[in-house]
Amino acid sequence: MSATPARGGYSRTAKVLHWVIAALVLGLIPVGLSLDLLPQGPIQDFAYLMHKSTGFVVLLLMILRLGWRLACPPPPPEPDMPRWQQAIASANHYAFYAILLTMPWLGWAGSNAFGAPVSVYGLFTLPNLVGEDKELAKTILGWHAALGITVAGLILLHIGAVLFHRFVRRDAVLARMT
Repeated sequence: MSATPARGGYSRTAKVLHWVIAALVLGLIPVGLSLDLLPQGPIQDFAYLMHKSTGFVVLLLMILRLGWRLACPPPPPEPDMPRWQQAIASANHYAFYAILLTMPWLGWAGSNAFGAPVSVYGLFTLPNLVGEDKELAKTILGWHAALGITVAGLILLHIGAVLFHRFVRRDAVLARMT
């Protein structure tokens, strides 16, 4: 097995988008899980502001990433990677794109339905997607939370696969994105 990709790696732009989005999402998950555990007041308000703002940034970066991927397709899979692993990797990537493009919209709409505007780092406020409706907010934010748990599971699967390829197969899968 080789530590050098046989068919080239991802472009510099794809790598930067991957790692920036990964870092943001890895930060968003624990903050999102802890929001309702924080005492009401300035600390909770700040945590919500940061979570919503960063979620909006992830949305913009994911739109950019999708556009980049369509314009500059990723390299083909490593030739010695079994087809079943290719299929799982592909499904995982499609799920990441779908979830990370959907979750911010749900968070935004859920906040609006709750009656809370979405301010982006205090610089500007996004327009309301829906009117205030507390029951609708519970439903939408429930979907948002379920997708958060799902994406956390996909991240664990993704990291596990990367570690498997790096330390067990000792192939170049990780080298394609680093």
